[in-house]
Order: sequence, then C-alpha cells, then structure tokens
Amino acid sequence: MDGEVAALLLIELDRHLRALEPGRDPEDQRRAAHAIRGSTGMAGLTALSEALGRFERRLGAGDDTAAAEARELVIAARAALAAGEEFELPAWPTPPPGLVAPRLEASTSQLYAAEMHDRLAHLDAVLASTGGDREGAAEALRHVHTMKGAALALGDEATAWFCHGLEERLRHADRGPEQARDAIEELARSRGVLAELLVAPGEALDALRRKAAPPPSSPASPGAPAAAPPPRRAPLDPADATGPRAHDDASLRVPTATLDRLFERVRQMSESRTHVTEGASEVQHEAAQARTLRRTLLEALRLIGPPRPWGAPVVALAAIERSARELGRLGDRLEGHGTALKDAAERVRSEAAAADGELAQVRTTTAAWLFDRIAGALAAQARREGREVRIACLGGETPIERRVAEALLDPVLQLAHNAVAHGIEPAAERAARGKTRVGTVRLRADPRGGGLRLHVEDDGAGVDLADLRSRAVARGAITPEAARGADDETLLGLLFAPGFTTRDSADLLSGRGVGLDLALAAVRRLGGTIRLASRPGRGLTATLDVPLEGGLTKVLWVTAARSLLALPVLHIARVHLRADRTDEVVELGALLGAAPWDPPAPTAVAIELDLRDDAAGGPQALLGVEAVGAVEEVTLRGVSSLVMAAGPYVAAIVRGDALRLCLDAAALGKALRPGA
Repeated sequence: MDGEVAALLLIELDRHLRALEPGRDPEDQRRAAHAIRGSTGMAGLTALSEALGRFERRLGAGDDTAAAEARELVIAARAALAAGEEFELPAWPTPPPGLVAPRLEASTSQLYAAEMHDRLAHLDAVLASTGGDREGAAEALRHVHTMKGAALALGDEATAWFCHGLEERLRHADRGPEQARDAIEELARSRGVLAELLVAPGEALDALRRKAAPPPSSPASPGAPAAAPPPRRAPLDPADATGPRAHDDASLRVPTATLDRLFERVRQMSESRTHVTEGASEVQHEAAQARTLRRTLLEALRLIGPPRPWGAPVVALAAIERSARELGRLGDRLEGHGTALKDAAERVRSEAAAADGELAQVRTTTAAWLFDRIAGALAAQARREGREVRIACLGGETPIERRVAEALLDPVLQLAHNAVAHGIEPAAERAARGKTRVGTVRLRADPRGGGLRLHVEDDGAGVDLADLRSRAVARGAITPEAARGADDETLLGLLFAPGFTTRDSADLLSGRGVGLDLALAAVRRLGGTIRLASRPGRGLTATLDVPLEGGLTKVLWVTAARSLLALPVLHIARVHLRADRTDEVVELGALLGAAPWDPPAPTAVAIELDLRDDAAGGPQALLGVEAVGAVEEVTLRGVSSLVMAAGPYVAAIVRGDALRLCLDAAALGKALRPGA
C-alpha cells in the first residue's frame, strides 16, 4: 500500500477505534464499523472491508459480541499498517472474521433446507459417478453455484461464503486432467462441511477455525482439566423451530421423478379409457348385429308359416325359434355390458382428469415464487454494497412449471445480481445525472405463445459499449478487426463468455467472470434463450424466453439442406407457403453453409420467426425451408460449444436411433436481420 494512503488510513482507524470500546453506545459502535468499512474499502483492503461489513450488520441486529471482535480486528490491522506490513486475512476454507451462523426464519427455512439437501444429493451423484473428469467437475460447479445463490437469497452468509470458495476451486478443473482430479477431491473433502453448515452452522464454522488454528505451544498440565467440547445441537431437534431442519408433519416432499411417473400413469389411464370406449362401441355394435340376426330368424319363421307334414320339420322350427330368443337375450346383455363399459370409461376419464389437474397443481407454481427469492437476495446485496435499490415485480401470478421455476432461479438471480453490481449507480452519481437517487430493478413475467418470457431490467447506466469493445480486444476475446465491425448485440454477447468481466476488482457476487456463462447454459438446457439490450444511460434489459413445460419442448420439424432439424415453436409466429409471401426470404440451407456441390433444394415454405421484444416494431424475420413436418414434444439435450458454433444450434434431440439438432432461433434472427 502507498505510504501516504497507509498514513491516512491509520489516522482514520485511530479516530473510530475508541467508539468500539466496551460499554459504548451500540449505535455509535455500528457507525464506527460502517466508517472503518468505507475507509478500508477505498484504501483497497477489500477483504477487511467485507469483514467490517459483517460486523456492522451484526451490530445492527443487536449482537453484543460483535463490537469486541471488530475492535480486535481493527487493532490487528492497525499494527500491521504501522509496521509497514501487508495485512492479510486467512484464506478459504478458514472462515473470515465476523462470519457467524445464520438465523433463518422458520417460514422459509424448511424449503431452503429441502432445496439444499437436493443439491447435496446431486453432488453425491457426481462424486459417485466421476473419477475426476472435467464434465463431473463442471456439473458440480453448477450445483455449488446454485447453492451459493440460494444461501445468499436467505441471508445464509456462512454457506454462501463456503460455496463461493469451493466454486473457485472447481473452476480450475478445466485447466487439465490433474486439476480436474484435484477439484473433485476438494469437493469430496468439502461435502461433509456443506452438510454440517446446513445442520449446525455454528459448529461447522468453529471446526474450520480450529482446523486452521496453530497447535498449542506447550502441552497442558497433567492435572489440568480437559477443555469441555462445545455443546452439540441435535440435528433433528423438532423444538428448534428456527433451524433449517425444522419441519412440518403436514407437508411431504416428493421427488420430481415420482411425480413424473404419476403423470405418466395418469396418461396411461387416459389411453386405457380410450381403449375401453372403443371396446364398448364394439360390444354395442355386436349387440346390434345380434338383434338384426334375431329379426332375420323371426322373419324366416313367419315366411315358413305353421308346421305342415310336407313342410319344415317341427324340431328345426323349434331350434330356430330358440336361437332367435337367445339372440334377443344376447343382444340385451351385450347392450348392457356396452353401457356399463361406457360408464366405466367416463368414470376413468373423469378421475384421470381430476388426478391430472391435482398433480399439475403440485408441480406448478407461479412467478411470484421466483420473484420473492430474487427480491430478498437483491435487497441483501444492495445493503452490502450501499446502493439504494427498489425491486418491482410484475406478472407474479403467471403460472410456471415448478421444475422450470427451480431451473430459472439461478440464471435470473445472476442477471439480477449483475443489475445491482454493474448497472445501478451510487445514489450521488444518479442524482448528478438527473435521476432519482433510488435505482429500480424490474422483474416481469409474461406468458407468450406457449412459452414464458421473463425480463430483468434496470434503470442504471447501461453497458459502455466502447469500454466493452476495448476490454474484449485487450483480453483476447475478439480480434481488433472483428471488434471494429461488431454490432451492439455481438458485443453484449461477449458478456456471456466464460471468464469475461467488466469489473477491475472482484467481490463475492461479481467481477470474477463466472455466472453469466452458467446462466446462459441453464436457460439453454430448458430450450430457451437470453438476449441483452442496452440503453446508454438508461439501463440494461435481459430477456429470457423459455418453454412453459419442464423437460418437454414443442418443436416444428423442418427440412433444410436435405437435413431434418427442429425449430422451437415458441419462436414461430406463422408458417407461409413461399408463393404467399413476396417479402425477402432467407434460405436456411444457405445460412447453414450448404456445400456448393450439393446445393439445397428450392425452399417451398417461409417461416415467420417471432423474436421481437414487446415494444419493438418492424417486420418479422422470414426463414425459407424446403418442407415442414409435424409439431412434436421432445426432450432437449445439451451440446458442446463447438456444435453450437457450427450451427447455429442450441441442443440435440434423440429421435429413435438418430440424433437430430435443434436450431437456435435467436441466432437465426440475428443472421436474418444483421442490421437490426
């Protein structure tokens, strides 16, 4: 640190240190911690500033032990600065100063604990199925990143801190096989700590601190009593209503796979009802034929007339008459069976529909479930960063399939975090620009064409595209020639590149270049897209389009360049015969780079893509294909970045014994309207 800065910081520490002495007014102590936090942050001591921020929050919550701990920390920092030494805090996994066990509300801790234990189960599966490969480490990274987001949303700083450190180690797995093995080994060592942080966070933090503490310099005296271990809280104590393990006997968690199997059984019941109805119709048809035969026999008897010596034998006539009577009774019985079968089929239909509706309610939530969790996390982040932020939520009543909502939590939370960390300016800066001192982050959900559209919008400064262009060139993300010709959308797309960041320094939430790439990957696994739109000086909007159904996505099969491809129905406005449109139509085969010696067949169909924002105008993009097939519900599977770049493709589909590719509609729209 610069000597002059260190001297000024020492004066500032001495000035506020007295307020942290025992017996001082708690509000004065909190103000002192706040002031020292700001001074150390401006001096570049980020870790120390974050630690004092934790003490400040504890003092504000009435923790009477925080002042003494904060004073100890400040004294140690002052001593190091006075000696001209660097002041360093312990590295992960040693807990930083000020970090304590969280106090979670009983109303939300149950769901939080269940979600976190689900993620632990996923990590167990990774540990059980990988020997240290990059794919396993990447999957573990996604789950740990999600756990960090959930912990931040509920104010569990201890778990968020530990997950953040573990996340950093898992990110190194992409450097090579040895690093991947090291990352998986670190995950295995950390698995127990994660579980303990959920059950007994205070004891877990104490254990980590004891592990890092140096051994005692001299052995204890033989007669001295052993130190009593700290009391251990029973992990499943039902009386502990504030712990994450608190539970309600009236609720039951059911695995999603079980619900899926139940849905499948209900669908099979509906199919069985169809077969029963068809069988009932067949029975009634046979009954009608039996009655016809009976009438034919009775008519034959009438024509034959009464028995005569030279006519038909009496025995034969009697047999015919008995057969006619039996056919009549058989027809009556068949008709009764057919009616009963139809009644049973109707009951099956009614029960299956009711069960399907009730199961759908179990598996369906609303956008409010998503927004509530994100709003809480943003409020906590804004407090940490000293920003004045208002969170506005619109469309909270929009229904979302629960798996989709859970999958969207992490990417939407990451986008919202970036809105606060990178978008919303400090209050003084906003006032200087003529804006309100309080920034706004707006979350909006709209059902749209069989899918869901989510907006994460802020009214901050937007993205400085000139700065983004220069940073991208300096970091090798794009060549100078490509940067000069790149449009705004291309430049904004660089924000999703792994490791790319617009911050010069990193903190818990941003500046590390991790998050947006994972957010895009999560949305693409749902068959969706993310688009960014920046308004200089007025903010940034992230638009997410995803299918409403979890797991299944409706696609239209199209033929282009003599290949069968899928296009998400979510992005299709209309399908026209080529002769019906005189607009300029771009052939999909040409976009996919058909070989000159194998030119694509003439396009006969024009697909109108719907890629506009709500307020956007102008013509839609027209895509020419050779033929269209059926609309089908399919499961999308992730593909590598190389396959995506060769496309544009967003996912793969296993169809029978063949692998088909799904087109990236957003990338197609950009290619169709490059100047838009």
